[in-house]
Amino acid sequence: MKRLVYTLFGILFVLYYICYQGALSHILYYHEQHHLFLFSKSYFVQCVQTEGWLNYITNFIIQFFYYPMLGSAILALLLALVYLLINSIIKIVTGKNDVLQLSIIPSLALFFYTMEADHSLSILPGSLLCLLLLYLFLFFIQWYWKLFPLLGLPDISNKKIRVLLTSLFLLGYAGYGFYYFFTNYNKSERIMLKAEQLVKAKDWNGALEYTKKYLDTGRYNQLISYFHHLALYHTGKLSYHLLDYPQKQGVKRLYFPWNSDSRESEYGHILYEQLGYINEAQRWEFESMVVWGETASHLINLTRYNIVNHRPLVAQRFINKLKQSLFYRQEALQLEKLVHGGKVPGLRNALEGKVDIPARFANVLNIGPELQYLCECDSTNKMAFEYLMSNLLLSNHVVRFVNNLKLMKSFPYTELPPVYEEALYIYKLGVGNEEFSKVGIKIKPETEQRFKRYYQLVESKQIETLQKEFGNTYWFYLNYISPYGNKVIAN
Repeated sequence: MKRLVYTLFGILFVLYYICYQGALSHILYYHEQHHLFLFSKSYFVQCVQTEGWLNYITNFIIQFFYYPMLGSAILALLLALVYLLINSIIKIVTGKNDVLQLSIIPSLALFFYTMEADHSLSILPGSLLCLLLLYLFLFFIQWYWKLFPLLGLPDISNKKIRVLLTSLFLLGYAGYGFYYFFTNYNKSERIMLKAEQLVKAKDWNGALEYTKKYLDTGRYNQLISYFHHLALYHTGKLSYHLLDYPQKQGVKRLYFPWNSDSRESEYGHILYEQLGYINEAQRWEFESMVVWGETASHLINLTRYNIVNHRPLVAQRFINKLKQSLFYRQEALQLEKLVHGGKVPGLRNALEGKVDIPARFANVLNIGPELQYLCECDSTNKMAFEYLMSNLLLSNHVVRFVNNLKLMKSFPYTELPPVYEEALYIYKLGVGNEEFSKVGIKIKPETEQRFKRYYQLVESKQIETLQKEFGNTYWFYLNYISPYGNKVIAN
């Protein structure tokens, strides 16, 4: 029986480890990004007073998730130890082996609990500590305990029956475990967290693949769409694949307006950083830190932003925090070397040296004016240009879209993206040839022929064929999908 117990302990450890390295790898990433353990007296006092001892211990464990293999091994070991301790406790209390292997149930239950990213992991070290204390207590008093016979399990003396019962129950645990795992596994959560991880790592091809998996199911999630458009831009596909999926929410798929939403506050800075709008990125990141605490990602980003904004003392304050951590200390030291230089590799301030008198306040609800402002201040900002054009198209502002086409000359476009040309043709139909000639851009004959085919299908009300052939065109978006109606907004 002892050999069976240790064999099951090993099997549980391996299975848990495989899960955390594979299907549940996003769980480790999520917790590591939302906790930061610091080796300092002030952190110890603050954490114990506000969160308690258990959370202090949990944060200590979570810091090792920085290395996914090590984090997976630690979680797997803790869960497997729960089984081992309960098995030992049952043996002490009953005086018999756990023939039915009931001790597997709590271990599985805790494992299933960790499958949700929002669930606190403090329950795991807390349970383990309680079990360890109970085991030690029973171990020392077992010779004086008189209730063992009353609490004991049935005495199954026949070896074949014991083996049969053990096998049946183990198969039952395994079957139910796999069933529960696959029926309760949150695939959408994994896609969102993995997409976030890939976006922050700037693996744009990987992010595009993950977001496509979600969108291909026909579902909508604002965060996924937000990441998808970022990945489209950085892979050079935004202008060409803007309407591959129905944009039923319009411009809301491009960005997060400020809604004082704690969850959304984590992601708004990503777009603004990529655009080079560092002041706005810093505002989002600081608001997020207020909600989620001084985690490593917030401290690192705020350090970077304050360096390029020439605020070395503020940047140093965040660096000093990071230097107290185990795995982010080296990164903090690297950033410390840049504090007085005003430059951070890979980070561009599109408004460097721009002084607004009187002060200009950012529009936190509508990114459109901010994109226009960025394009006016930095004519080489291709991302600002493409996001501005996408924003204008999705909001039915075709006239303003055409007025901004002149900005294209700053970028190496060899021809108009199809969506741009489709919008331009709508403008032509609305203003006539004489006014359209002032734009200085010709519409390809192929586009005009395609519109004739589109119009024929509209007239004959062949909606299914229309959607199949033209579902990814601006014409179809404007007439059938746009949440702002089917009319061009002229101002």
